[in-house]
Amino acid sequence: MDVSIWRCLLLLGFTIYCVQCKCPSASKRCGDCLITKDCAWCKDRNFTETRCNTVANLTTNNCANIVRRKQHSIHYIKNSNFSDGGPGQDSVQIKPQHVSIKLVPNMVLTDFQVSYKIARNFPLDLYFLNDPSYTMQPLQASLKSLAKSIANEIQNLTTDFQFGLGTAMDKVILPFTRTSPKYLNDPCFGTSLSTKCDKAYSYRHRLKLTPKIEDFEAAVDDIRTTANFDKPEGLFDGLLQTMVCGTKIGWREKARRMLLYASDINFHQAGDGRLAGILEPNDGTCHLNGDGYYTEAEVQDYPSIGQIIQKAKENNINIIFVIGGNSSELNNQQVRNLFYDKLATLLPGGTPRASELSTDARNILDIVSANYRRLRETVKLVVNEDSEEIQVVMYTNCQTGGRLKDQTNVCSGLTTEKSATFYPYIISTFNTCPEKRNVTFTIFPEGLEERVQVDIEHVCDCDCQLQPEAEPDSEKCSYNGTYECGICNCNPGWIGDQCECDDRGTAEEACGTSNGICNNAGNCTCRKCECFDGYSGDKCECNDKNCRSYERMLCGGPDRGRCDCGKCVCNANYTGEACECAVSTADCQKDNGTICSGNGECVCNRCQCKTGFRGKTCDQCTSCPGTCKNNKDCAECVAFGTGLYNSTVCEKMCTNVKTAPLLEPATPEGQVVNITIKSCITEDDQKCIINFNVYDTDSGKEVIVKDTRRCPPGSPDPIKIGLSISGAIFLIGLLLLLIWKLLTMLYDSMEYSRFESEIQNPAWERSENPIYKECVTTVQNPMHETQFKNESSDEKLMQ
Repeated sequence: MDVSIWRCLLLLGFTIYCVQCKCPSASKRCGDCLITKDCAWCKDRNFTETRCNTVANLTTNNCANIVRRKQHSIHYIKNSNFSDGGPGQDSVQIKPQHVSIKLVPNMVLTDFQVSYKIARNFPLDLYFLNDPSYTMQPLQASLKSLAKSIANEIQNLTTDFQFGLGTAMDKVILPFTRTSPKYLNDPCFGTSLSTKCDKAYSYRHRLKLTPKIEDFEAAVDDIRTTANFDKPEGLFDGLLQTMVCGTKIGWREKARRMLLYASDINFHQAGDGRLAGILEPNDGTCHLNGDGYYTEAEVQDYPSIGQIIQKAKENNINIIFVIGGNSSELNNQQVRNLFYDKLATLLPGGTPRASELSTDARNILDIVSANYRRLRETVKLVVNEDSEEIQVVMYTNCQTGGRLKDQTNVCSGLTTEKSATFYPYIISTFNTCPEKRNVTFTIFPEGLEERVQVDIEHVCDCDCQLQPEAEPDSEKCSYNGTYECGICNCNPGWIGDQCECDDRGTAEEACGTSNGICNNAGNCTCRKCECFDGYSGDKCECNDKNCRSYERMLCGGPDRGRCDCGKCVCNANYTGEACECAVSTADCQKDNGTICSGNGECVCNRCQCKTGFRGKTCDQCTSCPGTCKNNKDCAECVAFGTGLYNSTVCEKMCTNVKTAPLLEPATPEGQVVNITIKSCITEDDQKCIINFNVYDTDSGKEVIVKDTRRCPPGSPDPIKIGLSISGAIFLIGLLLLLIWKLLTMLYDSMEYSRFESEIQNPAWERSENPIYKECVTTVQNPMHETQFKNESSDEKLMQ
């Protein structure tokens, strides 16, 4: 193997490795994993690490059962030996004929071989398509005289051959052929060949392929000269019909097909038909009638070069261009160089150039023999694969004598004793197993019908994925999947490690709400909602973070309760919307054991007093009669010297009354004792509001009076109100008068300034009074101009 091959393989291997060197850890099946080169699979049931990994990593992770990549396998379905053929025997030149290959992804198959050897008696079908013009008469004469010699020469190469014959001229329509009646029946009218010319036609198939040389000679002898009108000729119509009319021409399925195209002038091709108004493209199908004439010549355009090449490949026709004759326009070499040499290289068989006839056309024997030997001794293997997943690269060692392999599909210099061996390197490069796992393509010698059918099966599954190792509807998979390679491959509609989740139907059907799937607060799995953190409920409808808080903690914290679907569920010792209330009543009890002094209810370990009571245990009466009334007179006389008590009585009766700027809740002395506070608001004779507190302590009652009182304002003085209104009206009138005076003075000043400015500008004295009319009237004589013009005309006449 030469250096270029090694480089190609190394580059291919490096490319595949670099693209896919990382094992796909997300692979769910063994086969998907092993598509990647250098990856293996662990099929232990309780394996918890990544199953798709390299062999080294799986061994390190203590995997006991490792599944490795398989190797390619080749099975020869038909592999008949070479055969020279002969009477009653089929010749075999290529083997194997049918092979089945199991191809491992991302590996190059190099073990496949195709051998080719020339069969001594391989069938040959040789068809002559001639130009029947006058200048090609020497070829007709040579074919007739040399027919037996050609047959004898070919018989030295194969004993199984057939000859056929056809002639083609041009479309019978202007401007290609004269269409007047005298020219239609005798295209040579007016020449020395008149009455000896054949009727104008496009293409005529004269002799079906036959092994009888006498019939071929008779058909050649029956050819009569004909003619067209323009210089190029329409042999392409006949060439295409010869290739596509296989049954009528007589082409054998398993034979080398040679078509000898003989002319001495350029050809018409697609597009030239428009000169005659023929716009319909050539359809590339057979249109020969029972007499062998082409019937659509004047309906369809000439075939294109592309159609000729395509039909030659489809029908395995080897076309040999033979150029010669007595044309006066161009010599044979010019015609060959300009029109046929390049076309010859594009056709099957790889003819290097067109052949040239000698003047007497006697070298037709050498042309046929040389071209058949060249086609016979050279083979070109062609692959017709069209798969995107595989690529076939052909190698052979026929040029190096078996020492090295060259990347080529052509071998030459073959004999009946020397065979050629080809090595189709089949390369698969894909990341996932293709939907179409079975691919068929053929390998065949160009120009021959022999085929090597190659059936490719992409090996994408591990053995543990297939029965008997795989367990369909396994108990390990909840009877809803196949246990394979250590994991469950669930049936459609089931998911989960053990296929325990029913995933049939849509998520909307199982978990849908008006607010979305699982209220947009969870995922629908196994037809059930898996809620996000903070949400609960069958369809995640409960927000577990939407409860009331107590002391900045949801439901007072875990010691008091928890939030359930937007409401607090309190522990045994707490209650309330936020679990803020303790169930105990210890803080509501007095020393004598009564709850809230009998004047309220204990709620949340706190007393809620009835109307008129206050205090921690509702032991203070805020609306009990007598307290404020009994201390009102003392409060008035001590603080303000008013009320029913005079000073003497006040000093004697009100010793426990004091004043203060503010009323404090505690006693004046700041004693912390059992105390009851009564706040009083009263009104004295002057309608003033007096505030005082009565403190009932263990040592007695004490009254503190706020030293200020709130008295209502006195009645308004009507004289002051009247004077105020009158003064305001006078001032407003005086202000308006001053404003008016200032505005008039400003306007008069502006008018005076403008008057002075106009006096100083004397232009007004020179202006004309528009209503003034002068007393002099000017009248114009209408005849004055007429007289002047007449006098001028007389003067000109006098001059």
